Amino acid sequence: FLTGTAVGSFLNVCIWRMPREESVVKPPSHCPKCKHQLSALELIPLISFLWLGRRCRKCKTPISWRYFIVELITGLVFLGLFLACFSTDRLWELPFYLIFAACLVAIFLIDLEHMIIPDELVIAAGAAATIKGLGEVLRFVEVPDRGLVRIGLPGGWGFPFPEFIAGAILGAGFFIAVELFSRLLFRKEGMGGGDMKLGAAIGALLGPATALLSFGLAVAAGAAIGIVLIIGRRKKRVDYMPFGPFMVVTAFVLMLAPGPVWAWVTAAWNWWLSTWTTSS
Repeated sequence: FLTGTAVGSFLNVCIWRMPREESVVKPPSHCPKCKHQLSALELIPLISFLWLGRRCRKCKTPISWRYFIVELITGLVFLGLFLACFSTDRLWELPFYLIFAACLVAIFLIDLEHMIIPDELVIAAGAAATIKGLGEVLRFVEVPDRGLVRIGLPGGWGFPFPEFIAGAILGAGFFIAVELFSRLLFRKEGMGGGDMKLGAAIGALLGPATALLSFGLAVAAGAAIGIVLIIGRRKKRVDYMPFGPFMVVTAFVLMLAPGPVWAWVTAAWNWWLSTWTTSS
């Protein structure tokens, strides 16, 4: 948890500076208004925010609650991922999940506020997913077919294929298909290039089946929120709504609790099938 809050503090720097194309390394952390350089005591995750009373120590400019929330959520996500990996004897995967999760937190807020997904974050997330996927494949000697999916061919033929590559292809392909469908049907952009790249990274981490579930849930959530906003006159039908945050949330849910989500979806599907069969 403490490691996560420290990483969250750095993510706040990334969230502020990356959309402005500023270095995340220098200058040191400072107040955006008066440029006061923060001391070590002013950089303690969570505690400094409360100790300073939500204001810059020098110019008294209010500090957004976002800084505190990002540190807290990143800490909780890191703790949840540790418990998930520990309970399933997959601690070797933890560093890659943590890097991926940190990138997702930053992507969520940057896309929400600026409607962009920085390539640097997607590349870092994709690299973590790729290394984890390679590790899974290399372990197939110990655990047969671990990290592999079977590609079926006509005539009963087939061959094993790295799961992370299949997931990346499916992830990118899913959003490319949505984009083509939107351009053909509505004559407008449906997905940005950042969404496609993020889809590939999520697919590489989760694998094809779980990634497809994640994207489906993200589309459903995005559609539901969009309808609510249109009904509430907060958005028009032609307005663009960033999709990255929905992808991030559903990816987090399936990273932390894939088993319960699959069980719920399976139960819902079986209920729908039984209802449809009965009514027919």
